[in-house]
Amino acid sequence: MMEFTYDGMVRWGFGFYNPNHAAALFAALLPFLWAAWERFPRPVCRIPIAAATLLTFTALALTFSRTGAVVAVLELILYFGCRKCSAATLRHGAVLLVLLLFAFLVAGVVARFTLDRAVTNRLAIWQAGASLFAANPLGVGHGNSGLIASAFLLPSRIVCRTLVNSHLTLLVEYGIFAGVLWFGFLFYALLNGFRYRAAHISLIGLAISAFSSSIFDGGILFDFHEAGGLSRLNQSLSWGMLLLYLGLIVFLSLGHFHWKRAAIAASAALLLPVSLFLFSSENTPEVIKGEFLRLPGTSASLALYDKNFSLRECASLLPDGGILPIHSAELRSDTPFPNSPHILLFGECAHFASRYPNATVTLIAPPPHFILTDNIRQLLLKPYAENNLLELQAEAQSIPCDIWH
Repeated sequence: MMEFTYDGMVRWGFGFYNPNHAAALFAALLPFLWAAWERFPRPVCRIPIAAATLLTFTALALTFSRTGAVVAVLELILYFGCRKCSAATLRHGAVLLVLLLFAFLVAGVVARFTLDRAVTNRLAIWQAGASLFAANPLGVGHGNSGLIASAFLLPSRIVCRTLVNSHLTLLVEYGIFAGVLWFGFLFYALLNGFRYRAAHISLIGLAISAFSSSIFDGGILFDFHEAGGLSRLNQSLSWGMLLLYLGLIVFLSLGHFHWKRAAIAASAALLLPVSLFLFSSENTPEVIKGEFLRLPGTSASLALYDKNFSLRECASLLPDGGILPIHSAELRSDTPFPNSPHILLFGECAHFASRYPNATVTLIAPPPHFILTDNIRQLLLKPYAENNLLELQAEAQSIPCDIWH
């Protein structure tokens, strides 16, 4: 499992693989602790509540999460500063703010508030996500957003599995209809839930945390077989946070239905994704039937690749556009791939050559003992590989043979 560090110090995840996710949960729990302090004034109750609050502050600081720090301070201001309070309650809020800032200062969280690569990478990823949605408003499919953005819309140094934003990832992967529902229910709950201060502020905190991190990660939540390659504890905690989020939305939405609030929420929920069309780009690939990508350009070439090749590598041989599957194709012998006059076959996908007798085929790094078929027009081989048999066949059949770097 990947270990997150800052300035040589390990960032604690407390069961989550990503410390930012732990910070989101801790921040979401704080308003309920403050509400419990007010609700139960007896010392026998307040002592454990105070201890739990201090432990949560400490745990939040040990995650070194900037978003978690911002959310916690914002929640504290909203809870104690945006209502009429007694002098004693205001003093209590001021003490909590001092303790919270002290914890962040001692742990070194404050020093993280710089415009570093983690921030600039997020901005680039979010812009790529917006462009991807503008080209594919019905969605790119579950788990595909980070893969496509990394391959075609981001610099090679940035590789992401999600869009580091749960709201944007859901919108891009599942499309505008799912996005409008997601945002609509959230906005209605926020407009309707002012009377339940702790729950309302907790939901605000979770929504902000989800904006700057993938705290609701579908690749982990819905992978019941391997839990996204991570621990079952991480998956269970992730489900707990999602259920808390959804539970808060349901709770704050209950009661008398307000048509005006619903209309405002629906309008905002529709306006938000529509505004992303401003980020439309001609260089963004289009998803076809949830399985294939159509790259910008005039070429109708089809590229099929195995698990040893990446989307970015394959796209480098399609400068004028083309079509390729989102995921590797070597085990998908029954898939009805699109027809094309020119086929590029990478690695083990060379065996698909016989399926296209009327097309011109280019093989890239095929298996060393592959028998070349009559429709092959070019052979690109990796350097230093066992290519003797392939080179002999290419020479005998007058097939151009080059080295592919």
